[in-house]
Amino acid sequence: MLKPINTQQKLTLKIRILIGIIAVPSLTLAAMIVSMLINQTAGDVSFFEVLYSLVGVFAMYIALTGKKFF
Repeated sequence: MLKPINTQQKLTLKIRILIGIIAVPSLTLAAMIVSMLINQTAGDVSFFEVLYSLVGVFAMYIALTGKKFF
């Protein structure tokens, strides 16, 4: 018999909404960093800010898809 390819459990809708709300400040920071790169003032960006933005993008991906990574 064929087994379903996607048997991974997804997060509940309440958890996904909570993760999405928490990720909004990180996405705002990511937008500010992109704006700074466009304006060529990227020297003022620290490593922590970039890392925080990447975590926010990853959290939004989890919120949208519902996949469990851990």
